[in-house]
Amino acid sequence: MRISKRMKVRAAPFFVASLALMLAAGGIAASARSPVRDPEGLMAGEPLSSVEGSDLPMTLEHFDFVGHSELDGFADYGDVWGHGNYAYVGSRCGEDGRGGDGVQVVSLRDAEHASLVSTLSNRPDTRVEDVVVIHVDAPTFSGELAVVGVQACNETEVAPGLRFFDVSDPRHPIMLSHWNLHRGTAGCHEIDAVQRDDGLVLAGCARSSIDHDVSYGKRSVNIIDATDPDHPTSIAKWTLGADPIRGTGWLPKQFAHSVRFQNDGMSLYVSNWDAGTVNLDISKPTSPKIVRVIDIIPPDEDGDNHSMTLANHGRWLVINTEDFSPVASPGVAEFGGWGEVYVYDNRDETHPRLLGTFSTDNSRSTRTDGIYSDHNTEVVYNDQFFSSWYADGIVWWTMNKRGVTQQLGHFVPPGPEGSPFIWGVYPLRHKSLILASDTLTGLWIVRPEDLDF
Repeated sequence: MRISKRMKVRAAPFFVASLALMLAAGGIAASARSPVRDPEGLMAGEPLSSVEGSDLPMTLEHFDFVGHSELDGFADYGDVWGHGNYAYVGSRCGEDGRGGDGVQVVSLRDAEHASLVSTLSNRPDTRVEDVVVIHVDAPTFSGELAVVGVQACNETEVAPGLRFFDVSDPRHPIMLSHWNLHRGTAGCHEIDAVQRDDGLVLAGCARSSIDHDVSYGKRSVNIIDATDPDHPTSIAKWTLGADPIRGTGWLPKQFAHSVRFQNDGMSLYVSNWDAGTVNLDISKPTSPKIVRVIDIIPPDEDGDNHSMTLANHGRWLVINTEDFSPVASPGVAEFGGWGEVYVYDNRDETHPRLLGTFSTDNSRSTRTDGIYSDHNTEVVYNDQFFSSWYADGIVWWTMNKRGVTQQLGHFVPPGPEGSPFIWGVYPLRHKSLILASDTLTGLWIVRPEDLDF
């Protein structure tokens, strides 16, 4: 592949942890244009060093390159979702900290020439990092529904929450409604949506860490009935009740970072940072009940439950840890490297058992020329895992029934060493494609070799 000058990335300053954690995970964060910068507003501070050196070529180990889109050039993007022949890429606050760039909608009908076709809008001073698109068949709505998490970019009196769009025609999206949180709150950091077999459409909102802090842990998770997406309604609020500032490790906090529906919408998993991963029974969604809290400390030294997924027909629970210890706590040996993915035998949901872990060579190190932490993992064929790993790009790995893991492939976009910021990953199953969102350079599209899904 020939790389144009516009696709090359210039390295910028790396930022270290601040003693004040007001810019905590999912909080109101100043955005940055740097590819080696705190990706989620987990840290803030003065420049420590710069990454120097020539641009490195693309890494393609058992992946084929398919396409790339710089999107609209905003260069501060979030997560990625795929639905039908389209990709949806969120955006953050941008260089000026004002946000408002919306969710970028990209046609993949010709994936080699992916083209930006529309935008799901958001107001100035807000960011829309996370987006989910599902098919809905309900009495008041039938078609493709996009649910977008809205967060504040700064301390202006905006109303964050969720936005609902009809994307049945992705080239001409229609905004249906905005479910508001109170003005002055930080908003929905990570979200999910599902339609259950009983027809109920649910959306989940994991509140920003700042919302947890200022409410002493009371503002944690909202469950919204979106069966009528023109009139979404909050039907439940849930919190573990953990003290938000009594965690451990490099970011000692306990807050609901992510939510994910499982078991056809009968379960909701909450990634509660240092307080563990919580399995909730939401068969009655107005009254969530705890099935189990999976505490990864020990064996993990500092928690950081970021997100999760189920694999192997629900038998395995995969927990992603987002660990910035090498830059947030340099020289503190007990906090180790950049973390790993944990896999639990989940056949007995009330007593999960640690089965195995996976990490990369870089994530086992303490190198500080980039962010070498796992972020999200998705699965195809029950045991083929694709992880977005920030500076390590997209990592393809597998695990056997004995918990032995093996890396199968590796994709890293071109740029200075340590510079990629691969935030999101999504397997587009009907095309056998892996979609990857890079915070700075936009959407990348690759295909695993000899794997049709």
